[in-house]
Amino acid sequence: MMKPEESNGQLKFVGGHTKGVAVPCAREGSEIASNIVYHAQYTPHFYPLRFDLEHAFYAAALSVRDYLVQRWNTTYLKFHKDDPKQTYYLSMEYLQGRALTNAIGNLGITDGYAEALKSFGHELEDIVEQEKDAALGNGGLGRLASCFLDSMATLNLPAWGYGLRYRYGLFKQRITAEGQEEVAEDWLEKFSPWEIVRHDIVYPVRFFGHVEINPDGSRKWVGGELLTALAYDVPIPGFNTKNTNSLRLWEAKASAEDFNLFLFNDGKYEDAAYFHSRAQQICAVLYPGDSTENGKILRLKQQFFLCSASLQDIIYRFKERRVAGNWSDFPSKVAVQLNDTHPTLAIPELMRLLMDNEGLDWDNAWDLTTK
Repeated sequence: MMKPEESNGQLKFVGGHTKGVAVPCAREGSEIASNIVYHAQYTPHFYPLRFDLEHAFYAAALSVRDYLVQRWNTTYLKFHKDDPKQTYYLSMEYLQGRALTNAIGNLGITDGYAEALKSFGHELEDIVEQEKDAALGNGGLGRLASCFLDSMATLNLPAWGYGLRYRYGLFKQRITAEGQEEVAEDWLEKFSPWEIVRHDIVYPVRFFGHVEINPDGSRKWVGGELLTALAYDVPIPGFNTKNTNSLRLWEAKASAEDFNLFLFNDGKYEDAAYFHSRAQQICAVLYPGDSTENGKILRLKQQFFLCSASLQDIIYRFKERRVAGNWSDFPSKVAVQLNDTHPTLAIPELMRLLMDNEGLDWDNAWDLTTK
Protein backbone atom coordinates (compact mmCIF):
# COMPACT_ATOMS: atom_id res chain seq x y z
CA MET A 1 0.00 0.00 0.00
CA MET A 2 1.31 3.44 -0.87
CA LYS A 3 1.56 5.97 1.88
CA PRO A 4 0.95 9.55 0.80
CA GLU A 5 3.19 12.36 1.85
CA GLU A 6 2.81 15.99 0.80
CA SER A 7 5.29 18.80 0.87
CA ASN A 8 4.96 22.24 -0.73
CA GLY A 9 2.20 21.17 -3.10
CA GLN A 10 4.01 18.03 -4.30
CA LEU A 11 2.74 14.50 -3.88
CA LYS A 12 5.27 11.85 -2.91
CA PHE A 13 4.70 8.11 -3.11
CA VAL A 14 6.32 6.13 -0.32
CA GLY A 15 6.33 2.36 0.02
CA GLY A 16 5.54 -0.52 -2.28
CA HIS A 17 3.35 -1.02 -5.32
CA THR A 18 -0.38 -0.36 -4.95
CA LYS A 19 -2.54 -3.28 -5.99
CA GLY A 20 -6.27 -3.09 -6.56
CA VAL A 21 -6.97 0.15 -4.74
CA ALA A 22 -10.32 0.94 -6.32
CA VAL A 23 -13.02 1.69 -3.78
CA PRO A 24 -12.69 3.65 -0.52
CA CYS A 25 -14.95 1.25 1.34
CA ALA A 26 -13.80 2.50 4.72
CA ARG A 27 -14.45 6.07 5.75
CA GLU A 28 -11.17 6.73 7.53
CA GLY A 29 -9.11 9.55 6.09
CA SER A 30 -6.01 7.36 5.67
CA GLU A 31 -7.73 4.84 3.39
CA ILE A 32 -9.43 7.60 1.41
CA ALA A 33 -6.04 9.28 1.05
CA SER A 34 -4.59 6.06 -0.39
CA ASN A 35 -7.34 5.95 -2.97
CA ILE A 36 -6.73 9.59 -3.90
CA VAL A 37 -3.04 8.78 -4.32
CA TYR A 38 -3.97 5.83 -6.53
CA HIS A 39 -5.84 8.12 -8.93
CA ALA A 40 -3.12 10.76 -8.82
CA GLN A 41 -0.65 8.11 -9.96
CA TYR A 42 -2.64 5.75 -12.18
CA THR A 43 -5.14 8.09 -13.83
CA PRO A 44 -2.48 10.64 -14.75
CA HIS A 45 -4.34 13.59 -16.21
CA PHE A 46 -1.75 15.94 -14.75
CA TYR A 47 2.00 16.19 -14.34
CA PRO A 48 2.80 13.69 -11.57
CA LEU A 49 5.36 15.69 -9.62
CA ARG A 50 2.89 18.40 -8.63
CA PHE A 51 -0.30 18.05 -6.62
CA ASP A 52 -1.93 21.45 -6.79
CA LEU A 53 -5.56 22.25 -6.07
CA GLU A 54 -6.87 21.33 -9.51
CA HIS A 55 -5.01 18.02 -9.59
CA ALA A 56 -6.21 17.25 -6.06
CA PHE A 57 -9.83 17.96 -7.03
CA TYR A 58 -9.81 15.58 -9.98
CA ALA A 59 -8.06 12.81 -8.02
CA ALA A 60 -10.49 13.23 -5.12
CA ALA A 61 -13.54 13.29 -7.42
CA LEU A 62 -12.41 10.14 -9.24
CA SER A 63 -11.95 8.38 -5.91
CA VAL A 64 -15.51 9.33 -4.94
CA ARG A 65 -16.72 8.09 -8.32
CA ASP A 66 -15.21 4.67 -7.54
CA TYR A 67 -17.45 4.51 -4.50
CA LEU A 68 -20.47 5.65 -6.51
CA VAL A 69 -19.87 3.15 -9.32
CA GLN A 70 -19.83 0.28 -6.84
CA ARG A 71 -23.16 1.43 -5.42
CA TRP A 72 -24.53 2.17 -8.89
CA ASN A 73 -23.78 -1.40 -9.99
CA THR A 74 -25.40 -2.84 -6.87
CA THR A 75 -28.49 -0.67 -7.37
CA TYR A 76 -28.78 -1.58 -11.05
CA LEU A 77 -28.47 -5.33 -10.33
CA LYS A 78 -31.12 -5.14 -7.60
CA PHE A 79 -33.63 -3.37 -9.84
CA HIS A 80 -32.76 -5.72 -12.70
CA LYS A 81 -33.55 -8.70 -10.46
CA ASP A 82 -36.67 -7.26 -8.75
CA ASP A 83 -38.01 -5.72 -12.00
CA PRO A 84 -40.18 -3.02 -10.39
CA LYS A 85 -42.08 -0.34 -12.24
CA GLN A 86 -39.46 2.26 -13.09
CA THR A 87 -39.71 5.99 -13.66
CA TYR A 88 -37.86 7.48 -16.63
CA TYR A 89 -37.48 11.25 -16.44
CA LEU A 90 -36.86 13.06 -19.75
CA SER A 91 -35.65 16.64 -19.54
CA MET A 92 -33.79 18.98 -21.89
CA GLU A 93 -31.88 20.43 -18.94
CA TYR A 94 -30.50 19.54 -15.51
CA LEU A 95 -28.98 22.13 -13.19
CA GLN A 96 -26.83 19.78 -11.11
CA GLY A 97 -24.57 22.14 -9.21
CA ARG A 98 -21.24 21.00 -7.80
CA ALA A 99 -21.21 17.25 -7.35
CA LEU A 100 -18.27 16.68 -4.97
CA THR A 101 -19.77 18.19 -1.83
CA ASN A 102 -23.17 16.68 -2.64
CA ALA A 103 -21.71 13.19 -3.15
CA ILE A 104 -19.50 13.01 -0.07
CA GLY A 105 -22.28 14.58 2.02
CA ASN A 106 -24.85 12.04 0.87
CA LEU A 107 -22.38 9.20 1.42
CA GLY A 108 -21.45 10.44 4.89
CA ILE A 109 -17.73 10.72 4.14
CA THR A 110 -17.19 14.48 4.25
CA ASP A 111 -14.98 14.32 7.34
CA GLY A 112 -12.94 11.50 5.84
CA TYR A 113 -12.23 13.51 2.68
CA ALA A 114 -11.45 16.64 4.67
CA GLU A 115 -8.93 14.66 6.73
CA ALA A 116 -7.41 13.00 3.67
CA LEU A 117 -6.98 16.23 1.74
CA LYS A 118 -5.54 17.97 4.78
CA SER A 119 -2.83 15.29 4.86
CA PHE A 120 -1.80 16.59 1.42
CA GLY A 121 -1.77 20.19 2.64
CA HIS A 122 -5.11 21.13 1.09
CA GLU A 123 -8.39 22.25 2.63
CA LEU A 124 -11.62 20.64 1.43
CA GLU A 125 -13.19 24.09 0.97
CA ASP A 126 -10.42 25.04 -1.48
CA ILE A 127 -10.71 21.77 -3.38
CA VAL A 128 -14.46 22.03 -4.01
CA GLU A 129 -13.96 25.51 -5.47
CA GLN A 130 -12.06 23.88 -8.36
CA GLU A 131 -15.16 22.12 -9.68
CA LYS A 132 -16.94 23.59 -12.68
CA ASP A 133 -20.73 23.38 -12.66
CA ALA A 134 -22.03 21.00 -15.30
CA ALA A 135 -23.51 23.22 -18.00
CA LEU A 136 -26.62 21.12 -18.50
CA GLY A 137 -29.28 23.52 -17.28
CA ASN A 138 -30.43 27.10 -17.08
CA GLY A 139 -32.84 27.91 -14.27
CA GLY A 140 -35.85 26.57 -12.44
CA LEU A 141 -36.72 23.83 -14.91
CA GLY A 142 -33.22 22.33 -14.72
CA ARG A 143 -33.02 22.68 -10.94
CA LEU A 144 -36.41 20.98 -10.59
CA ALA A 145 -35.18 18.06 -12.68
CA SER A 146 -32.01 17.66 -10.62
CA CYS A 147 -33.93 17.88 -7.34
CA PHE A 148 -36.29 15.16 -8.55
CA LEU A 149 -33.33 12.87 -9.31
CA ASP A 150 -31.78 13.52 -5.88
CA SER A 151 -35.09 12.96 -4.11
CA MET A 152 -35.92 9.74 -5.97
CA ALA A 153 -32.47 8.34 -5.17
CA THR A 154 -32.89 9.25 -1.50
CA LEU A 155 -36.33 7.59 -1.39
CA ASN A 156 -34.88 4.41 -2.96
CA LEU A 157 -37.19 4.75 -5.95
CA PRO A 158 -36.25 2.98 -9.19
CA ALA A 159 -35.74 6.02 -11.39
CA TRP A 160 -33.58 7.08 -14.30
CA GLY A 161 -32.92 10.50 -15.78
CA TYR A 162 -32.27 11.21 -19.46
CA GLY A 163 -30.76 14.34 -20.99
CA LEU A 164 -28.24 15.63 -23.53
CA ARG A 165 -24.49 15.99 -22.97
CA TYR A 166 -24.09 19.60 -24.03
CA ARG A 167 -20.53 20.48 -24.97
CA TYR A 168 -20.85 24.17 -24.12
CA GLY A 169 -24.16 24.31 -22.30
CA LEU A 170 -25.92 27.66 -22.20
CA PHE A 171 -23.27 30.38 -21.72
CA LYS A 172 -20.89 31.85 -19.18
CA GLN A 173 -21.34 35.47 -18.22
CA ARG A 174 -18.59 38.02 -17.88
CA ILE A 175 -18.96 41.61 -16.74
CA THR A 176 -16.58 43.92 -18.59
CA ALA A 177 -16.22 47.69 -18.94
CA GLU A 178 -18.53 47.46 -21.96
CA GLY A 179 -21.18 45.56 -19.97
CA GLN A 180 -22.33 41.94 -20.02
CA GLU A 181 -20.45 39.54 -22.27
CA GLU A 182 -21.60 36.00 -23.01
CA VAL A 183 -19.02 33.33 -23.86
CA ALA A 184 -19.25 29.56 -24.30
CA GLU A 185 -19.34 27.52 -21.09
CA ASP A 186 -16.16 25.48 -20.63
CA TRP A 187 -17.23 22.76 -18.17
CA LEU A 188 -15.85 20.04 -20.49
CA GLU A 189 -12.68 21.93 -21.40
CA LYS A 190 -10.66 19.26 -19.57
CA PHE A 191 -13.07 16.46 -18.62
CA SER A 192 -15.83 15.65 -16.17
CA PRO A 193 -14.70 13.23 -13.45
CA TRP A 194 -18.27 12.10 -12.79
CA GLU A 195 -19.38 10.77 -16.14
CA ILE A 196 -18.89 7.17 -17.29
CA VAL A 197 -18.93 6.62 -21.03
CA ARG A 198 -20.81 3.46 -22.09
CA HIS A 199 -19.38 2.46 -25.44
CA ASP A 200 -21.71 -0.55 -25.59
CA ILE A 201 -24.87 1.56 -25.25
CA VAL A 202 -25.49 3.18 -28.63
CA TYR A 203 -28.67 3.70 -30.65
CA PRO A 204 -29.36 4.97 -34.18
CA VAL A 205 -31.32 8.21 -34.57
CA ARG A 206 -32.49 9.23 -38.04
CA PHE A 207 -33.48 12.66 -39.34
CA PHE A 208 -35.28 13.48 -42.59
CA GLY A 209 -35.33 10.62 -45.14
CA HIS A 210 -38.49 8.95 -46.44
CA VAL A 211 -40.71 5.92 -45.92
CA GLU A 212 -40.57 2.89 -48.18
CA ILE A 213 -43.44 0.42 -48.43
CA ASN A 214 -42.29 -3.19 -48.52
CA PRO A 215 -44.04 -5.91 -50.60
CA ASP A 216 -45.74 -7.27 -47.46
CA GLY A 217 -47.26 -3.85 -46.76
CA SER A 218 -44.92 -2.96 -43.90
CA ARG A 219 -43.20 0.40 -43.92
CA LYS A 220 -39.58 1.30 -43.33
CA TRP A 221 -37.99 4.69 -42.65
CA VAL A 222 -34.82 5.02 -44.76
CA GLY A 223 -32.36 7.61 -46.09
CA GLY A 224 -31.79 11.02 -44.62
CA GLU A 225 -29.23 11.67 -41.90
CA LEU A 226 -28.36 8.77 -39.57
CA LEU A 227 -26.49 9.57 -36.35
CA THR A 228 -25.58 7.53 -33.29
CA ALA A 229 -26.51 8.28 -29.69
CA LEU A 230 -23.72 7.33 -27.26
CA ALA A 231 -24.52 7.07 -23.54
CA TYR A 232 -22.65 8.82 -20.71
CA ASP A 233 -23.82 7.94 -17.17
CA VAL A 234 -23.59 10.26 -14.18
CA PRO A 235 -24.21 8.51 -10.82
CA ILE A 236 -26.83 10.18 -8.60
CA PRO A 237 -26.39 9.12 -4.94
CA GLY A 238 -29.22 9.22 -2.44
CA PHE A 239 -28.77 10.69 1.03
CA ASN A 240 -28.02 8.18 3.78
CA THR A 241 -28.75 5.21 1.53
CA LYS A 242 -26.77 2.88 -0.71
CA ASN A 243 -29.20 3.57 -3.55
CA THR A 244 -27.47 5.28 -6.48
CA ASN A 245 -29.52 6.09 -9.57
CA SER A 246 -28.30 7.40 -12.90
CA LEU A 247 -28.56 10.41 -15.15
CA ARG A 248 -27.90 9.14 -18.68
CA LEU A 249 -26.72 11.83 -21.10
CA TRP A 250 -26.63 11.31 -24.86
CA GLU A 251 -23.89 12.48 -27.18
CA ALA A 252 -24.48 12.59 -30.95
CA LYS A 253 -21.82 10.99 -33.12
CA ALA A 254 -21.29 10.21 -36.79
CA SER A 255 -19.52 7.05 -37.90
CA ALA A 256 -16.09 6.78 -39.47
CA GLU A 257 -17.83 5.80 -42.70
CA ASP A 258 -19.38 9.27 -42.79
CA PHE A 259 -15.93 10.86 -43.06
CA ASN A 260 -15.09 11.24 -46.74
CA LEU A 261 -11.38 10.58 -47.00
CA PHE A 262 -11.30 11.32 -50.73
CA LEU A 263 -12.79 14.80 -50.27
CA PHE A 264 -10.39 15.47 -47.40
CA ASN A 265 -7.36 14.53 -49.47
CA ASP A 266 -8.73 16.74 -52.23
CA GLY A 267 -8.57 19.71 -49.88
CA LYS A 268 -12.35 19.89 -49.27
CA TYR A 269 -12.05 19.56 -45.51
CA GLU A 270 -15.42 20.96 -44.48
CA ASP A 271 -17.25 18.81 -47.02
CA ALA A 272 -15.34 15.71 -45.91
CA ALA A 273 -16.47 16.12 -42.29
CA TYR A 274 -19.99 17.32 -43.10
CA PHE A 275 -21.87 14.65 -41.13
CA HIS A 276 -19.48 14.89 -38.17
CA SER A 277 -20.11 18.63 -38.06
CA ARG A 278 -23.86 18.03 -38.17
CA ALA A 279 -23.57 15.55 -35.30
CA GLN A 280 -21.60 17.99 -33.15
CA GLN A 281 -24.30 20.62 -33.59
CA ILE A 282 -26.90 18.44 -31.82
CA CYS A 283 -25.25 18.60 -28.40
CA ALA A 284 -23.21 21.77 -28.78
CA VAL A 285 -25.39 24.31 -26.94
CA LEU A 286 -28.43 24.28 -24.68
CA TYR A 287 -31.31 26.19 -26.33
CA PRO A 288 -29.63 27.40 -29.52
CA GLY A 289 -31.11 30.59 -30.92
CA ASP A 290 -34.29 29.85 -32.87
CA SER A 291 -34.89 33.16 -34.63
CA THR A 292 -33.74 31.53 -37.87
CA GLU A 293 -35.09 28.51 -39.75
CA ASN A 294 -31.88 26.60 -39.06
CA GLY A 295 -32.19 27.39 -35.36
CA LYS A 296 -35.74 26.05 -35.24
CA ILE A 297 -34.67 22.87 -37.01
CA LEU A 298 -31.74 22.36 -34.64
CA ARG A 299 -33.95 22.71 -31.57
CA LEU A 300 -36.40 20.19 -33.03
CA LYS A 301 -33.53 17.80 -33.81
CA GLN A 302 -32.25 18.11 -30.23
CA GLN A 303 -35.65 17.26 -28.83
CA PHE A 304 -36.17 14.29 -31.14
CA PHE A 305 -32.63 13.02 -30.51
CA LEU A 306 -33.26 12.99 -26.74
CA CYS A 307 -36.64 11.28 -27.12
CA SER A 308 -35.64 8.64 -29.64
CA ALA A 309 -32.42 7.55 -27.91
CA SER A 310 -34.07 7.48 -24.47
CA LEU A 311 -37.11 5.48 -25.60
CA GLN A 312 -34.94 2.96 -27.44
CA ASP A 313 -32.99 2.53 -24.19
CA ILE A 314 -36.18 2.16 -22.15
CA ILE A 315 -37.55 -0.48 -24.52
CA TYR A 316 -34.23 -2.33 -24.49
CA ARG A 317 -34.22 -2.43 -20.68
CA PHE A 318 -37.83 -3.64 -20.61
CA LYS A 319 -36.97 -6.50 -22.96
CA GLU A 320 -33.70 -7.23 -21.16
CA ARG A 321 -35.54 -8.00 -17.92
CA ARG A 322 -37.77 -10.76 -19.30
CA VAL A 323 -37.23 -13.82 -21.45
CA ALA A 324 -39.92 -12.87 -23.94
CA GLY A 325 -41.39 -9.44 -24.49
CA ASN A 326 -44.96 -9.47 -23.18
CA TRP A 327 -46.01 -6.01 -24.27
CA SER A 328 -49.11 -5.99 -22.09
CA ASP A 329 -46.69 -5.64 -19.13
CA PHE A 330 -45.12 -2.49 -20.56
CA PRO A 331 -47.34 0.10 -18.77
CA SER A 332 -46.96 -1.77 -15.45
CA LYS A 333 -43.17 -1.59 -15.69
CA VAL A 334 -42.53 1.76 -17.37
CA ALA A 335 -43.57 5.30 -16.45
CA VAL A 336 -42.20 8.12 -18.64
CA GLN A 337 -42.26 11.61 -17.15
CA LEU A 338 -41.86 14.51 -19.58
CA ASN A 339 -40.35 17.63 -18.03
CA ASP A 340 -42.17 20.51 -19.74
CA THR A 341 -43.08 20.44 -23.45
CA HIS A 342 -39.59 19.83 -24.88
CA PRO A 343 -39.74 16.00 -24.75
CA THR A 344 -43.34 15.64 -26.03
CA LEU A 345 -42.01 14.14 -29.27
CA ALA A 346 -41.61 11.04 -27.10
CA ILE A 347 -45.32 10.32 -27.67
CA PRO A 348 -45.27 9.87 -31.47
CA GLU A 349 -41.75 8.38 -31.31
CA LEU A 350 -42.90 5.66 -28.90
CA MET A 351 -45.72 4.87 -31.31
CA ARG A 352 -43.23 4.63 -34.18
CA LEU A 353 -40.82 2.40 -32.27
CA LEU A 354 -43.57 0.03 -31.12
CA MET A 355 -44.98 -0.28 -34.64
CA ASP A 356 -41.89 -0.14 -36.87
CA ASN A 357 -39.35 -1.87 -34.63
CA GLU A 358 -41.50 -4.15 -32.48
CA GLY A 359 -44.23 -5.04 -34.97
CA LEU A 360 -47.28 -3.92 -32.99
CA ASP A 361 -50.36 -2.66 -34.78
CA TRP A 362 -51.68 0.88 -34.35
CA ASP A 363 -54.35 0.09 -31.74
CA ASN A 364 -52.04 -1.90 -29.46
CA ALA A 365 -49.24 0.66 -29.79
CA TRP A 366 -51.64 3.52 -29.00
CA ASP A 367 -53.04 1.64 -25.99
CA LEU A 368 -49.56 1.11 -24.53
CA THR A 369 -48.51 4.70 -25.27
CA THR A 370 -51.53 6.27 -23.56
CA LYS A 371 -51.02 4.09 -20.50
